[in-house]
Amino acid sequence: MWNQRSRWNIILFAVIVLLLISSIVFLWMKTNVEIRAVVEEQYQNQQLLLTRQISDSIERSLTEKVLLLEVIAKKDSGVPPDNFSSDLKSVYDVAGMFYVVEYVTADGTIVSGYPEEHVPYGLNLYENNEYRAFERVKETGVVYITDPLRLMEGNYGSFIWVPVYDGDEFKGTFIAIISESDLRSRYVVESNSSSYAYLLDKRGRLLYDESGTYERGVNYAELMNSSSSGLLDIIAAQVNGMEGNGKYLLLDEGSVVEEMLVSYSPISWYNQQWSLAITSPSSDVDRLIVSVYLKLFIVAVVSVLFIVFVSSFIVLILFNWSKSLEKEVDWKTQELKESNASLLQANKKLKELDRLKTEFLSIVSHELKTPLTAMKTSSEFLRENDECDTALRQQMLDIVIRNIDRQSRMVDDLLDISRIESNRMKFHRDLVDIEDTILFSIGLLELPLKEADMSVQVDIPENIGHIYTDKDKLVQVFVNLLNNAIKFSKKGGKVTIFVEEETDFIKVSVSDNGIGISQEEMGRIFDKFYQIDSTSTRKVGGSGLGLSIVKGIIEGQGGTITVSSEYGRGSTFVFTLKKEQ
Repeated sequence: MWNQRSRWNIILFAVIVLLLISSIVFLWMKTNVEIRAVVEEQYQNQQLLLTRQISDSIERSLTEKVLLLEVIAKKDSGVPPDNFSSDLKSVYDVAGMFYVVEYVTADGTIVSGYPEEHVPYGLNLYENNEYRAFERVKETGVVYITDPLRLMEGNYGSFIWVPVYDGDEFKGTFIAIISESDLRSRYVVESNSSSYAYLLDKRGRLLYDESGTYERGVNYAELMNSSSSGLLDIIAAQVNGMEGNGKYLLLDEGSVVEEMLVSYSPISWYNQQWSLAITSPSSDVDRLIVSVYLKLFIVAVVSVLFIVFVSSFIVLILFNWSKSLEKEVDWKTQELKESNASLLQANKKLKELDRLKTEFLSIVSHELKTPLTAMKTSSEFLRENDECDTALRQQMLDIVIRNIDRQSRMVDDLLDISRIESNRMKFHRDLVDIEDTILFSIGLLELPLKEADMSVQVDIPENIGHIYTDKDKLVQVFVNLLNNAIKFSKKGGKVTIFVEEETDFIKVSVSDNGIGISQEEMGRIFDKFYQIDSTSTRKVGGSGLGLSIVKGIIEGQGGTITVSSEYGRGSTFVFTLKKEQ
């Protein structure tokens, strides 16, 4: 029963997959046809835009060249003594594409021009039977441009005739020749290997063929047999000065060779009407959409694979549903256990914070109360004994001052630790002489060191570099470390300060032979308010902030500090600071 049901499930699954794959293939083929039509339209529009840009550029440039001659022809000063020789040279240089520029007098004689090697001086148009265009310009008074004529060099060129008047009196004409080779080299953009450009006149005669297949001057429609579908319509539109896109089938002995795409745009130049066209095989469109085909194929393959994967995934989900639920329950149970452990850890931390708060209040109250008691006792004594001797009075005042200083130091420590924790401690760094700083710090503790009968040995190499640090803060570091050595060392102890120079840092070691630190307490020695003996009856005073402040000062300037100790044999604090900026 189970095997039969599984077989029918597999058959149903295969049928669904085949239907989905067939639907995708059908939609892909339909989309392919639509994409090719869109790409072909966009390709022809792009070719038309290119054709229009080239034709507009040719038309604008040719018109500008003729306008240069018209400006000279309309001068009010009449014909100059040099028969426009200097003007014609300027026009030739500015235009940059004239084969020659000449001036013909009213009787048809060429009297000036540029460049001189191309000017037939003294040639009379009437005597050489070349007066037809001259007579036309003389009668109409407007610019006239001839069809391309063969030049002496064998090339073809268009003759531009511009009439010259002095008031209403006809004085002659300018003749300018633009060769077809100059026109092609400047304005007909070379197409790619599969496309080519051609240029027709208003009679449909071929003026230029980029492919080089056909000769100029022949009727373009006669070059292609009438059975070439669509070509005659395109040529008719060109002859009529229209702009647009078209396509035709290129035939060879009745067989279709290829479909050709044509984009054409007119060139209107005074009395001349030309048409520029760019022809491309439709295979160019196929090459453009190959990448699209490839992407569509990839999409189809990915879609098929996705369908197979999703279908397989659904089957696996159905077969493994209960197992997934069990795993999820186990995961949730583990998550709850981890949450409970986190809560227990957080509760432990809260208790530790509460204990630290209690210890802090006990320490602060003790540290504040002790100097206050001493100051109160000394003050009351001075008030009640006005006639005590000077030495005793001075002793009582010293007690008051020392305890005021003690409270001030504690307040300063509290402010420093607050600035360190809020990243507001400012450092005024400069290059500091390490030896001077150490000796200055020892001098500040001269009295406590003397009372403890402790000696300080300083070992500093000669010519050691400077430290880039805040001198006052560095003094505070040494004072705190030396104070700790005094507090936790027996009378007659010894402190050693050793300085050595490394590549980028100065390394300082402060060692004592005091009571040392146990391994259990080593990890908390830099915690704020932490004291080895935190009871109210402890022998060593202090707020437990000194080492925490020392660490904040050192690390705040990019340095490091570490401690090593052997219980009962002393401790060594090692810190580093940068040598220079």
